[in-house]
Amino acid sequence: MKIDFYEEFPTEKNLQKLKLIKFSCRLFVAAKSLKEFLEIQKEVEKINRKIECAYWPIIKNSYWISPFSNTCDLIRLFSELNSCNNHLLIDLELPLNKKMIWKNLSSYFKNKKMIKKFLEQNKKRITTAQFPSSILNIFMKILGLNYNVAVEKSLMWYSSMNSKIMNESIKKNIPALKNKDNYSISLGTIAIGILGDEPILSPENLEKDLEFVKKVGFEKVVIFRLGGLDEKYMKIIEKFI
Repeated sequence: MKIDFYEEFPTEKNLQKLKLIKFSCRLFVAAKSLKEFLEIQKEVEKINRKIECAYWPIIKNSYWISPFSNTCDLIRLFSELNSCNNHLLIDLELPLNKKMIWKNLSSYFKNKKMIKKFLEQNKKRITTAQFPSSILNIFMKILGLNYNVAVEKSLMWYSSMNSKIMNESIKKNIPALKNKDNYSISLGTIAIGILGDEPILSPENLEKDLEFVKKVGFEKVVIFRLGGLDEKYMKIIEKFI
């Protein structure tokens, strides 16, 4: 399997975890600007030259990217990304501040069209992070969190955060996806994220999730996030490389 990592908080302490990784992989690095990302990339190269950095842009005001982001923020972001040569992660989620949904409702169609156009024009160098396809798939498309564009889609199955019913639903639906080479599965969480209260997935349960993902035919995984990596997790991960 190909196993990559997210790093939402690329501090010096978190980036030092790269020393544990002995295989080539991609690190999706969150940054507030291209300039910041390129500076982080230099630090990553100093620590572990086997790591390829991908730019995970954190958009101003809404944090994640959706039709409910501010139009001016999207325009500024996509203009910046046109000058970036790295692989990109477009994190499709509703704004961190949910009040923005109502605030930007009138810009919904314009913003959705803009996001789809950018994805289409850059599909060979984009991975989208999005919720798993399920009975909610149509609803996700309506919200502008899923697009019929041929990019690699990383389905966020963070089993530690879901109820038993939700996990069973996801495990029932994702095996039926066609063209599995076009997908990766995001697993975790092995460290907290921006929400601050994400339940942590144990090494034992990470192994179970990796076994399931491999069994149903997916060969690419992205683990959230690098900062939680330790020798116990690495022993599990190395079984699947």
